Amino acid sequence: MTPLRAIIVEDEPSGMENLRWKLQKHCPGVEIVAECLSGQEAIAAIRTYLPDLLFLDIMLGDMTGFDVLKAIKHPSYEVIFTTSYDEYAIQAIKNNALDYLVKPVEVDELQEAVAKARSEILQHAGAGPSPVVASPAPARFGFPISTGMQFLDVQDVVYAKAEDNVAVLHLTDRKEVRLTKTLSWLEEQLANHGFCRVHNSYLINFNQMTEYIRNEGGYVIMSDGKAISVSRRRKDDFLNNLEKWEGNG
Repeated sequence: MTPLRAIIVEDEPSGMENLRWKLQKHCPGVEIVAECLSGQEAIAAIRTYLPDLLFLDIMLGDMTGFDVLKAIKHPSYEVIFTTSYDEYAIQAIKNNALDYLVKPVEVDELQEAVAKARSEILQHAGAGPSPVVASPAPARFGFPISTGMQFLDVQDVVYAKAEDNVAVLHLTDRKEVRLTKTLSWLEEQLANHGFCRVHNSYLINFNQMTEYIRNEGGYVIMSDGKAISVSRRRKDDFLNNLEKWEGNG
């Protein structure tokens, strides 16, 4: 197995040492080619080593991790943010981050992120551009809740329902998570990741849909057995997105 060439960007020496140790001990398929303590060092190292994988802290002293990403044109690496701050998760996803790990980084989450990176890199090496509708969703997403943020694998969301002007997630383990944001906000955040608004009150995950029943509007059956109506107003958009999703699946 060809090792993934990785750069660690971390302005705290202790944080650098901790991540290095976990990668060396628990992720033998990763080769660390550079360690950078500042954003400027990171930019220079990325241009020099052309890594497969970038472990990127957000607060770097001289700049932010987002500034580092903006400085690199046409990046060819996958980005995993490693940070003590959970409030930047949405911004990280908008910057096409593969994953967002909050310190102290858990070994199983690190291994999962590395495995996802390898899968993405192999896919890009053997395929064309990523699909528009069914592009892989980020491994974790920071969902805003009343006490802060809850980090979940996006593909564990079966559907979301609007209740009292906020969205409620319904998960594969049949648990529910009540957000502090609206369903429209959630629809925007999960655009291009296999989610579709089928009704004013429902946003579904195509990957969790088991059946579509055609009639005047139609309805879908989700993996948990839930039947959800497709409104007549949204039927055309639903069918167009379904066709794209099937073509990219």
